[in-house]
Amino acid sequence: MTIQLFANNAKTTLAAPINATQTTITVAPGTGSLFPNPASGQAFMVTLVSAASSTTYEICLCNGRLGDTLSVIRGQEGTSGTPFLLNDIVGNFDTAGVMNGLVQAVQLQNQYFLFAVASGSANALTATIPSSLTTVPNGMSIVIQSAFANTGATTLNLTLGSTATGVLPVLSVNATALIGGEIPSAGYPITLSYSSIYNAWVITDGNVNLNAYALINSQTFTGTPRVPTPAINDNSTIIANTAYVKNNLANYAPLFSPALVGVPTATTATTGTNNTQIATTAFVQNSLQVVQGLGFGGTSWHIVSRGFNTAYVNSYSYPIVVSATATCSVTSTIQAYINGQLIQWFQWQFNGCGSYGGAFVIVPPGATYQLNSGQGVYNWAELY
Repeated sequence: MTIQLFANNAKTTLAAPINATQTTITVAPGTGSLFPNPASGQAFMVTLVSAASSTTYEICLCNGRLGDTLSVIRGQEGTSGTPFLLNDIVGNFDTAGVMNGLVQAVQLQNQYFLFAVASGSANALTATIPSSLTTVPNGMSIVIQSAFANTGATTLNLTLGSTATGVLPVLSVNATALIGGEIPSAGYPITLSYSSIYNAWVITDGNVNLNAYALINSQTFTGTPRVPTPAINDNSTIIANTAYVKNNLANYAPLFSPALVGVPTATTATTGTNNTQIATTAFVQNSLQVVQGLGFGGTSWHIVSRGFNTAYVNSYSYPIVVSATATCSVTSTIQAYINGQLIQWFQWQFNGCGSYGGAFVIVPPGATYQLNSGQGVYNWAELY
Protein backbone atom coordinates (compact mmCIF):
# COMPACT_ATOMS: atom_id res chain seq x y z
CA MET A 1 0.00 0.00 0.00
CA THR A 2 1.29 3.45 -0.96
CA ILE A 3 1.06 6.31 1.54
CA GLN A 4 0.09 9.60 -0.08
CA LEU A 5 2.16 12.72 0.70
CA PHE A 6 0.98 16.30 0.28
CA ALA A 7 2.51 19.79 0.05
CA ASN A 8 0.99 23.26 0.20
CA ASN A 9 1.14 25.42 -2.96
CA ALA A 10 3.60 23.10 -4.68
CA LYS A 11 3.50 24.50 -8.24
CA THR A 12 6.26 25.12 -10.80
CA THR A 13 7.06 24.65 -14.48
CA LEU A 14 8.94 22.18 -16.63
CA ALA A 15 12.63 22.98 -17.10
CA ALA A 16 12.65 20.92 -20.31
CA PRO A 17 10.03 19.36 -22.60
CA ILE A 18 9.03 15.69 -22.12
CA ASN A 19 7.56 13.12 -24.45
CA ALA A 20 4.53 10.88 -23.78
CA THR A 21 6.49 8.05 -22.09
CA GLN A 22 9.34 9.78 -20.27
CA THR A 23 9.45 8.83 -16.54
CA THR A 24 11.72 11.58 -15.24
CA ILE A 25 10.61 15.20 -15.09
CA THR A 26 12.92 18.13 -14.46
CA VAL A 27 11.32 21.22 -12.97
CA ALA A 28 12.49 24.82 -12.86
CA PRO A 29 15.78 25.15 -10.94
CA GLY A 30 15.37 25.32 -7.16
CA THR A 31 11.63 24.51 -7.22
CA GLY A 32 11.93 20.78 -6.58
CA SER A 33 12.04 21.48 -2.83
CA LEU A 34 8.43 22.67 -3.03
CA PHE A 35 7.38 19.04 -3.40
CA PRO A 36 7.47 16.15 -0.87
CA ASN A 37 10.46 13.79 -0.82
CA PRO A 38 8.96 10.24 -0.84
CA ALA A 39 10.59 7.36 0.99
CA SER A 40 9.92 3.71 0.26
CA GLY A 41 6.15 3.06 0.17
CA GLN A 42 5.33 6.77 -0.19
CA ALA A 43 4.32 8.93 -3.19
CA PHE A 44 2.49 12.06 -4.19
CA MET A 45 0.36 13.02 -7.17
CA VAL A 46 1.77 15.33 -9.89
CA THR A 47 -0.50 17.01 -12.44
CA LEU A 48 0.97 18.26 -15.75
CA VAL A 49 -1.06 21.04 -17.44
CA SER A 50 -0.43 22.67 -20.81
CA ALA A 51 0.23 26.40 -20.44
CA ALA A 52 -1.55 26.92 -23.73
CA SER A 53 -4.72 24.98 -22.84
CA SER A 54 -5.90 24.02 -19.35
CA THR A 55 -7.95 21.16 -20.83
CA THR A 56 -4.72 19.35 -21.78
CA TYR A 57 -3.42 17.65 -18.65
CA GLU A 58 -2.05 14.38 -17.31
CA ILE A 59 -1.97 12.94 -13.77
CA CYS A 60 1.21 11.12 -12.70
CA LEU A 61 2.34 9.35 -9.49
CA CYS A 62 5.69 10.58 -8.21
CA ASN A 63 7.46 7.95 -6.08
CA GLY A 64 10.87 9.63 -5.90
CA ARG A 65 12.54 13.03 -6.06
CA LEU A 66 16.20 13.97 -6.33
CA GLY A 67 16.58 17.73 -6.17
CA ASP A 68 14.64 19.12 -9.10
CA THR A 69 14.16 15.75 -10.81
CA LEU A 70 10.97 13.82 -10.23
CA SER A 71 10.55 10.08 -10.93
CA VAL A 72 6.99 9.43 -12.05
CA ILE A 73 4.54 6.80 -13.23
CA ARG A 74 2.64 8.28 -16.15
CA GLY A 75 -1.07 8.24 -17.07
CA GLN A 76 -2.87 7.86 -13.70
CA GLU A 77 -6.59 8.14 -12.86
CA GLY A 78 -7.82 7.64 -16.43
CA THR A 79 -5.40 10.07 -18.10
CA SER A 80 -2.88 9.06 -20.76
CA GLY A 81 0.74 9.92 -21.49
CA THR A 82 1.00 13.26 -23.29
CA PRO A 83 3.98 15.36 -24.57
CA PHE A 84 4.50 18.61 -22.65
CA LEU A 85 6.61 21.66 -23.44
CA LEU A 86 9.09 23.83 -21.64
CA ASN A 87 7.34 26.02 -19.06
CA ASP A 88 4.20 23.86 -18.96
CA ILE A 89 2.74 23.69 -15.43
CA VAL A 90 3.73 21.03 -12.86
CA GLY A 91 1.78 20.93 -9.55
CA ASN A 92 0.87 18.78 -6.52
CA PHE A 93 -2.88 19.32 -6.87
CA ASP A 94 -5.86 17.52 -5.35
CA THR A 95 -7.16 14.72 -7.58
CA ALA A 96 -10.34 12.67 -7.49
CA GLY A 97 -8.30 9.55 -6.78
CA VAL A 98 -6.59 11.14 -3.77
CA MET A 99 -9.84 12.50 -2.41
CA ASN A 100 -11.66 9.17 -2.84
CA GLY A 101 -8.88 7.45 -0.93
CA LEU A 102 -9.43 9.63 2.11
CA VAL A 103 -11.77 8.36 4.84
CA GLN A 104 -14.75 10.63 5.30
CA ALA A 105 -16.54 11.08 8.60
CA VAL A 106 -19.57 9.08 7.52
CA GLN A 107 -17.36 6.24 6.32
CA LEU A 108 -15.52 6.24 9.62
CA GLN A 109 -18.73 6.15 11.59
CA ASN A 110 -20.36 3.37 9.59
CA GLN A 111 -17.13 1.33 9.48
CA TYR A 112 -17.23 1.36 5.68
CA PHE A 113 -13.70 0.02 5.33
CA LEU A 114 -13.76 -2.28 8.37
CA PHE A 115 -17.22 -3.87 8.45
CA ALA A 116 -18.70 -6.64 6.34
CA VAL A 117 -21.69 -8.94 6.36
CA ALA A 118 -20.33 -12.46 6.12
CA SER A 119 -21.56 -15.16 3.82
CA GLY A 120 -20.28 -18.67 3.21
CA SER A 121 -21.33 -21.32 5.73
CA ALA A 122 -21.61 -21.65 9.51
CA ASN A 123 -17.98 -22.68 10.00
CA ALA A 124 -16.43 -21.30 6.78
CA LEU A 125 -17.10 -17.55 6.61
CA THR A 126 -16.37 -15.30 3.63
CA ALA A 127 -16.45 -11.50 3.57
CA THR A 128 -15.33 -8.55 1.42
CA ILE A 129 -14.31 -5.03 2.45
CA PRO A 130 -13.25 -2.09 0.19
CA SER A 131 -9.46 -1.84 0.16
CA SER A 132 -6.43 -1.32 -2.04
CA LEU A 133 -4.41 -3.67 0.16
CA THR A 134 -3.27 -6.97 -1.29
CA THR A 135 -2.27 -8.60 2.00
CA VAL A 136 -3.63 -8.41 5.53
CA PRO A 137 -1.38 -6.30 7.80
CA ASN A 138 -0.57 -7.57 11.29
CA GLY A 139 -3.02 -6.14 13.84
CA MET A 140 -5.74 -5.25 11.33
CA SER A 141 -9.11 -5.29 13.12
CA ILE A 142 -12.48 -5.76 11.42
CA VAL A 143 -16.07 -6.41 12.43
CA ILE A 144 -17.90 -9.29 10.75
CA GLN A 145 -21.65 -9.81 11.00
CA SER A 146 -22.13 -13.55 10.76
CA ALA A 147 -25.01 -15.11 8.88
CA PHE A 148 -24.84 -18.24 11.04
CA ALA A 149 -24.17 -19.58 14.51
CA ASN A 150 -20.93 -21.58 14.40
CA THR A 151 -20.99 -25.25 15.40
CA GLY A 152 -17.26 -26.01 15.55
CA ALA A 153 -13.86 -24.81 14.36
CA THR A 154 -14.38 -21.77 12.10
CA THR A 155 -12.44 -20.08 9.28
CA LEU A 156 -12.64 -16.75 7.44
CA ASN A 157 -11.63 -15.96 3.85
CA LEU A 158 -11.46 -12.15 3.65
CA THR A 159 -11.35 -10.36 0.30
CA LEU A 160 -9.61 -6.96 0.29
CA GLY A 161 -11.11 -5.09 -2.65
CA SER A 162 -10.49 -7.74 -5.33
CA THR A 163 -7.79 -9.72 -3.52
CA ALA A 164 -8.84 -12.86 -1.64
CA THR A 165 -6.43 -13.27 1.26
CA GLY A 166 -7.07 -16.99 1.76
CA VAL A 167 -8.78 -19.25 4.29
CA LEU A 168 -7.49 -18.53 7.82
CA PRO A 169 -8.65 -20.02 11.15
CA VAL A 170 -10.67 -17.97 13.64
CA LEU A 171 -9.22 -18.42 17.13
CA SER A 172 -10.51 -17.70 20.61
CA VAL A 173 -8.58 -16.81 23.78
CA ASN A 174 -5.25 -18.58 24.31
CA ALA A 175 -5.07 -19.07 20.54
CA THR A 176 -7.47 -22.02 20.70
CA ALA A 177 -9.73 -23.09 17.87
CA LEU A 178 -13.45 -22.43 18.22
CA ILE A 179 -15.55 -25.37 19.36
CA GLY A 180 -19.02 -24.07 18.57
CA GLY A 181 -21.30 -21.48 20.14
CA GLU A 182 -18.79 -18.60 20.15
CA ILE A 183 -20.94 -17.02 17.42
CA PRO A 184 -24.34 -17.55 19.05
CA SER A 185 -26.70 -16.68 16.18
CA ALA A 186 -27.14 -15.24 12.71
CA GLY A 187 -26.64 -11.47 12.63
CA TYR A 188 -24.24 -11.53 15.58
CA PRO A 189 -21.23 -9.19 15.15
CA ILE A 190 -17.75 -10.42 16.06
CA THR A 191 -14.60 -8.32 16.27
CA LEU A 192 -11.54 -9.99 14.71
CA SER A 193 -7.89 -8.98 14.78
CA TYR A 194 -5.31 -10.53 12.45
CA SER A 195 -2.21 -12.03 14.07
CA SER A 196 0.77 -12.67 11.81
CA ILE A 197 2.30 -14.82 14.60
CA TYR A 198 -0.57 -17.31 14.45
CA ASN A 199 -1.57 -16.45 10.86
CA ALA A 200 -5.13 -16.37 12.08
CA TRP A 201 -8.05 -14.11 12.95
CA VAL A 202 -8.46 -13.79 16.74
CA ILE A 203 -11.77 -12.90 18.40
CA THR A 204 -11.07 -9.84 20.57
CA ASP A 205 -14.51 -8.65 21.66
CA GLY A 206 -14.81 -10.99 24.64
CA ASN A 207 -17.21 -13.30 22.84
CA VAL A 208 -16.11 -16.51 24.55
CA ASN A 209 -18.00 -19.79 24.62
CA LEU A 210 -18.37 -20.39 28.35
CA ASN A 211 -19.19 -24.04 27.67
CA ALA A 212 -15.45 -24.51 27.12
CA TYR A 213 -14.59 -23.27 30.62
CA ALA A 214 -14.98 -24.74 34.08
CA LEU A 215 -17.34 -23.42 36.72
CA ILE A 216 -15.73 -22.37 40.01
CA ASN A 217 -18.31 -24.32 42.01
CA SER A 218 -18.59 -28.14 41.71
CA GLN A 219 -17.30 -28.47 38.16
CA THR A 220 -17.18 -31.89 36.49
CA PHE A 221 -14.06 -31.86 34.31
CA THR A 222 -13.76 -33.76 31.04
CA GLY A 223 -10.80 -34.70 28.88
CA THR A 224 -7.47 -34.76 30.73
CA PRO A 225 -7.31 -31.87 33.23
CA ARG A 226 -3.80 -31.08 34.48
CA VAL A 227 -2.47 -29.30 37.58
CA PRO A 228 1.03 -28.75 39.04
CA THR A 229 2.36 -31.59 41.21
CA PRO A 230 2.30 -30.68 44.96
CA ALA A 231 5.18 -31.54 47.25
CA ILE A 232 5.19 -35.04 48.75
CA ASN A 233 3.12 -35.29 51.95
CA ASP A 234 1.40 -31.96 51.25
CA ASN A 235 -1.77 -31.89 53.35
CA SER A 236 -3.81 -28.94 52.11
CA THR A 237 -6.60 -28.08 49.67
CA ILE A 238 -4.23 -28.13 46.66
CA ILE A 239 -5.54 -30.44 43.91
CA ALA A 240 -3.65 -33.75 43.83
CA ASN A 241 -2.64 -35.12 40.42
CA THR A 242 -1.65 -38.66 39.50
CA ALA A 243 2.06 -37.88 39.95
CA TYR A 244 1.43 -36.69 43.53
CA VAL A 245 -0.51 -39.88 44.34
CA LYS A 246 2.18 -42.12 42.84
CA ASN A 247 4.92 -40.27 44.71
CA ASN A 248 3.13 -40.72 48.02
CA LEU A 249 2.26 -44.37 47.34
CA ALA A 250 5.94 -45.14 46.71
CA ASN A 251 6.29 -45.80 50.47
CA TYR A 252 3.31 -48.16 50.58
CA ALA A 253 3.09 -51.81 49.62
CA PRO A 254 0.50 -53.05 47.12
CA LEU A 255 -2.13 -55.46 48.43
CA PHE A 256 -1.15 -58.02 45.79
CA SER A 257 2.24 -59.70 46.31
CA PRO A 258 3.89 -56.91 48.35
CA ALA A 259 7.69 -57.04 48.77
CA LEU A 260 8.01 -55.62 52.31
CA VAL A 261 11.28 -54.15 53.63
CA GLY A 262 12.40 -52.83 57.00
CA VAL A 263 10.58 -54.27 60.05
CA PRO A 264 6.92 -54.82 59.10
CA THR A 265 4.63 -55.51 62.10
CA ALA A 266 1.17 -57.04 62.50
CA THR A 267 -1.29 -57.97 65.25
CA THR A 268 -0.30 -61.18 67.09
CA ALA A 269 -2.83 -63.94 66.55
CA THR A 270 -4.08 -66.05 69.46
CA THR A 271 -2.05 -69.22 69.97
CA GLY A 272 -3.72 -72.02 68.09
CA THR A 273 -5.18 -69.74 65.42
CA ASN A 274 -5.30 -71.57 62.10
CA ASN A 275 -6.28 -69.23 59.23
CA THR A 276 -4.70 -66.82 56.70
CA GLN A 277 -3.84 -64.17 59.33
CA ILE A 278 -0.17 -63.06 59.27
CA ALA A 279 1.93 -64.87 61.89
CA THR A 280 4.18 -62.61 63.97
CA THR A 281 7.35 -63.70 65.77
CA ALA A 282 5.38 -63.50 69.02
CA PHE A 283 2.80 -65.93 67.63
CA VAL A 284 5.56 -68.33 66.63
CA GLN A 285 7.22 -68.11 70.06
CA ASN A 286 3.91 -68.72 71.81
CA SER A 287 3.28 -71.72 69.60
CA LEU A 288 6.76 -73.05 70.33
CA GLN A 289 6.01 -72.82 74.04
CA VAL A 290 3.07 -75.15 73.48
CA VAL A 291 5.34 -77.57 71.66
CA GLN A 292 8.04 -77.28 74.30
CA GLY A 293 5.44 -77.93 76.99
CA LEU A 294 4.69 -81.32 75.35
CA GLY A 295 1.48 -80.02 73.95
CA PHE A 296 0.08 -78.75 77.27
CA GLY A 297 1.41 -75.19 77.10
CA GLY A 298 3.96 -73.41 79.25
CA THR A 299 7.46 -74.54 80.13
CA SER A 300 7.64 -74.32 83.98
CA TRP A 301 5.74 -75.75 86.93
CA HIS A 302 4.58 -73.29 89.54
CA ILE A 303 3.27 -74.04 93.05
CA VAL A 304 0.14 -71.87 93.39
CA SER A 305 -2.31 -71.15 96.15
CA ARG A 306 -5.60 -72.67 95.09
CA GLY A 307 -8.52 -74.33 96.83
CA PHE A 308 -11.00 -77.05 96.02
CA ASN A 309 -14.59 -76.16 95.19
CA THR A 310 -13.55 -72.76 93.71
CA ALA A 311 -13.64 -71.68 90.02
CA TYR A 312 -10.54 -70.22 88.37
CA VAL A 313 -9.80 -68.89 84.84
CA ASN A 314 -6.88 -69.76 82.52
CA SER A 315 -5.93 -66.20 81.50
CA TYR A 316 -3.10 -67.32 79.23
CA SER A 317 -3.32 -67.58 75.46
CA TYR A 318 -2.37 -71.25 75.55
CA PRO A 319 -3.44 -74.36 77.46
CA ILE A 320 -2.09 -74.92 80.97
CA VAL A 321 -1.79 -78.10 83.07
CA VAL A 322 -3.23 -78.26 86.58
CA SER A 323 -2.01 -80.91 89.07
CA ALA A 324 -3.67 -81.05 92.50
CA THR A 325 -3.23 -83.52 95.43
CA ALA A 326 -5.69 -83.89 98.30
CA THR A 327 -4.71 -84.43 101.96
CA CYS A 328 -4.44 -87.90 103.41
CA SER A 329 -7.68 -89.90 103.66
CA VAL A 330 -8.81 -93.51 103.51
CA THR A 331 -11.27 -92.80 100.73
CA SER A 332 -12.25 -89.68 98.79
CA THR A 333 -12.76 -88.18 95.29
CA ILE A 334 -11.73 -85.17 93.15
CA GLN A 335 -14.07 -83.98 90.35
CA ALA A 336 -12.57 -81.78 87.57
CA TYR A 337 -14.84 -79.27 85.77
CA ILE A 338 -13.88 -77.24 82.66
CA ASN A 339 -16.29 -74.40 81.81
CA GLY A 340 -18.73 -76.00 84.24
CA GLN A 341 -18.63 -79.40 82.56
CA LEU A 342 -17.39 -82.48 84.45
CA ILE A 343 -14.53 -83.97 82.49
CA GLN A 344 -12.69 -86.19 85.02
CA TRP A 345 -13.44 -88.03 88.24
CA PHE A 346 -10.60 -89.15 90.52
CA GLN A 347 -11.40 -91.61 93.35
CA TRP A 348 -9.20 -93.59 95.76
CA GLN A 349 -9.62 -95.96 98.70
CA PHE A 350 -6.93 -97.29 101.07
CA ASN A 351 -6.75 -99.30 104.27
CA GLY A 352 -5.55 -96.60 106.60
CA CYS A 353 -4.11 -93.18 105.97
CA GLY A 354 -0.75 -92.49 104.44
CA SER A 355 -2.03 -92.18 100.85
CA TYR A 356 -2.94 -89.08 98.83
CA GLY A 357 -5.30 -88.68 95.92
CA GLY A 358 -4.49 -86.39 92.98
CA ALA A 359 -5.88 -84.94 89.74
CA PHE A 360 -4.08 -83.97 86.47
CA VAL A 361 -6.09 -81.66 84.15
CA ILE A 362 -5.39 -79.74 80.88
CA VAL A 363 -7.19 -76.36 80.79
CA PRO A 364 -7.73 -74.63 77.40
CA PRO A 365 -6.88 -70.89 77.08
CA GLY A 366 -9.59 -68.63 78.54
CA ALA A 367 -11.50 -71.54 80.11
CA THR A 368 -12.74 -71.75 83.68
CA TYR A 369 -11.60 -74.70 85.76
CA GLN A 370 -12.68 -76.02 89.16
CA LEU A 371 -11.60 -79.06 91.23
CA ASN A 372 -14.14 -80.24 93.80
CA SER A 373 -13.20 -82.47 96.77
CA GLY A 374 -14.19 -83.12 100.34
CA GLN A 375 -10.52 -83.03 101.40
CA GLY A 376 -8.12 -80.20 101.82
CA VAL A 377 -5.38 -79.22 99.36
CA TYR A 378 -2.08 -80.90 100.01
CA ASN A 379 -0.31 -79.59 96.91
CA TRP A 380 -1.47 -77.57 93.85
CA ALA A 381 0.89 -76.96 90.87
CA GLU A 382 0.28 -75.50 87.43
CA LEU A 383 2.37 -75.75 84.27
CA TYR A 384 2.27 -72.44 82.38
